Amino acid sequence: MSTSELRPFFEPEGVAIVGAPRNIGFGYGIPPMLKSHGWTERIRLVNPVGGELHGLPVYKSVAEVPDPVDLAVVLVPAAAVPGVLDEIGRRGIGNAVVESAGFAEIGDEGRALQDEGARVARTHGIRVIGPNCVGVVNTANRFSTVEIIEEAFTPGPVSIIAQSGVFGNVMLDMLHEFKLYVAKAVTLGDRMDVNECDILEYLIEDDSTGVVMMYLEGAADGKRLRRVLKRASRVKPVLVLKSGRTGAGKAATASHTGSLSGEDGLYDALFSQTGTMRAATLEDLVEMARVFSTQPAPKGNKLGIVTSSGSLGVMATDTAVSNGLVLPRLSDETMKKVAKEAPTWMNVKNPLDVGPSAQFATALKALLGDPGIDMVLAVTIIPYAVFRELMDMGMKGSAWFGDIAGLKEAAPDKPLAVCAVGHGDFVKHMTEVAGPDVPVYVSPEPTARALAALYRYWTWRNGEAEAGGVSA
Repeated sequence: MSTSELRPFFEPEGVAIVGAPRNIGFGYGIPPMLKSHGWTERIRLVNPVGGELHGLPVYKSVAEVPDPVDLAVVLVPAAAVPGVLDEIGRRGIGNAVVESAGFAEIGDEGRALQDEGARVARTHGIRVIGPNCVGVVNTANRFSTVEIIEEAFTPGPVSIIAQSGVFGNVMLDMLHEFKLYVAKAVTLGDRMDVNECDILEYLIEDDSTGVVMMYLEGAADGKRLRRVLKRASRVKPVLVLKSGRTGAGKAATASHTGSLSGEDGLYDALFSQTGTMRAATLEDLVEMARVFSTQPAPKGNKLGIVTSSGSLGVMATDTAVSNGLVLPRLSDETMKKVAKEAPTWMNVKNPLDVGPSAQFATALKALLGDPGIDMVLAVTIIPYAVFRELMDMGMKGSAWFGDIAGLKEAAPDKPLAVCAVGHGDFVKHMTEVAGPDVPVYVSPEPTARALAALYRYWTWRNGEAEAGGVSA
């Protein structure tokens, strides 16, 4: 399959919304949302009642829809979907997003209906995303087949592939709060036709996609997935949250998107062999994406930690070492820089616990400049009562922890992540101090795991480049 076949899903010339709802409910807000984003002239509404809706004419059948139209969004009841797909095919529309539910996820009867829909689609050569999904989002041209908030349309380097429609929708609701912005998002649902391999192949060629996040319940084609993941990982990171680890979880996936989850150990091996970074939790998936979308490739696994809390430094150290990173001895030059004005009680070593010494900025700058340190984790913490007093005095976080954004700008080739623990106002302020190029976390463990994943990915990718001449 040529990836160009999928282009109308993201860049349609005209969109027919078949079964456009007249009452408030699922799908009702799609036409007005598209109108607000400049798609008025390219929307065709279809409903047997006809008339007018959202200030647009409503056609009574797909056959009446005028050109240009190369994508259909289907919102009719499940039983009507095969017939609608036949109408779409006869009209010459080559792509369809079926958002209707009631197919493989409900059992044998629904699977039979899905198989019939797939047969009709193949007869006409229609590519289908869904059913039981919410379709696609392309922030570059502000096109979406589902209502999402305005903030989610901010373009960014991360693309999402999700089997669950609501999962993809909720990710778009929350990612911008973590300074994670999306290029494209696709929810696959029951995968009547288009599956995760098809979309991943499309995103490999997509210049706007720098990192791929996937939520996977089960593979449609395990052998093909292995080939495509390996090809993708050679050019851009692929981060996967694979559910269905337990027997109960496998049963839940079958009733959710009709997926057969498979043996979890096989997926671990698949991801390991293909350079795919597996997230254990949703939190880890998001936290990894934040590092991968902002930080450069580390030169090695040597981590430097600077912290204003000894206990949090220990937590970060334990997690980092457990995930394959090492904390080397600091260079003599780095120790000299930090010790110059350090109080006698401060141990100048790695992790570097500066406590309340006011040496945080000096230590952070020294670690970023240490040639023996490949990446830096900065743990910032200050009691909120003290922070509030300092803010009232006009003393901002940059005065206490340094101009983190500026320090990062001066060391662009070294990964840096910040962990700000405490009151929400403090975390928000430190996010501003860190700037757009440094991710800020609220706990040391996910920060360390994300940096470790960054190292593992680039180690795999560089190894592939050396073995097969793949550009790194």
